[in-house]
Amino acid sequence: MEIRDIKNFIFKKEKLLDICIYIINLPVIGHIYDYFYIKRIKNKIKNQKLSLTIEPNNICNLHCIMCPYQRMTRKKETMPLSLYKEIVNQAKEEGCESISLNQYNEPLTDKFLFERIRYANSKGMITSFYSNGTLLSDENINRLLKNPPDLIRFSFDGFNKNTYESIRCGANYERVIGGIIKLYEEKKKLNLKKPRIEVYFTILKENKSEIKEFLKFWKNKVDFATIYIGDSRQNTAFSLLEYKHKKFYPCFNPKKIIVFSNGKLALCCVDIDGFVNLGDLKKQKLKDILESKKFKDITNAHLNRDPYLSACKSCSRGYIDSALSWWV
Repeated sequence: MEIRDIKNFIFKKEKLLDICIYIINLPVIGHIYDYFYIKRIKNKIKNQKLSLTIEPNNICNLHCIMCPYQRMTRKKETMPLSLYKEIVNQAKEEGCESISLNQYNEPLTDKFLFERIRYANSKGMITSFYSNGTLLSDENINRLLKNPPDLIRFSFDGFNKNTYESIRCGANYERVIGGIIKLYEEKKKLNLKKPRIEVYFTILKENKSEIKEFLKFWKNKVDFATIYIGDSRQNTAFSLLEYKHKKFYPCFNPKKIIVFSNGKLALCCVDIDGFVNLGDLKKQKLKDILESKKFKDITNAHLNRDPYLSACKSCSRGYIDSALSWWV
């Protein structure tokens, strides 16, 4: 059993999640929990290696209801290979061990995706990306198996066709299922260790009744099926917990950096347009950004549980997800 199996068990039981959040916000029990949990967070950050999420482009072919992609004001662009390679080189110098090729995009729309994977792999990096699975043609399946990343997580938010297609607007239920299963079966047929193939279910009010069926369906069809609670980025937070009345927990992880397709560093995965610009890798070195006062001030604010940024104060992740996620 993986630690994430325990997370799946808690998250699929809405009442249990509510109870957990309630208990850790009680005066005495909450104080004890905080002592050990904050210690865990600080130790985890201290011992973690740097990892980068690099957005190869900010282009997606779907319109999903929980994603603010349609509100993005950033110019749609593809990161030049020259900039990408320079960022990977700098990350390697800073001890980075993994590169994730996503953010607000569908990675398989990037014509340089496989070249990016090859380059990061040549530097000894672990590579991964999230995908909606709509572009899993036979050609792309073959290319993924010939030039595999270490991990692919396919977002598949529903068990029933109508539920799935009403959430992942523009996707075809049967085609995506068929593509994911074919990729997994071809990998097994070729006896390949990579890529690890997972399916990822974001819990929303529209699909929360289908979690059990989802997990049962995908068992033995992929390497792992996991579930995750929706957050407030598109006003679709799972169970709509009164998170603003709960305690805030550190959310910003200084060892997990997000780089937009324009070369700028984003604050977090909820940040769609770069409301907090941590730096620009077209003009600055990664090392200088990581050592800057602005970067350290935000890190310390989160570790001290004082999110002075308005975007952090109004985000559900610091009150719900971050209250548990650092254990994983």
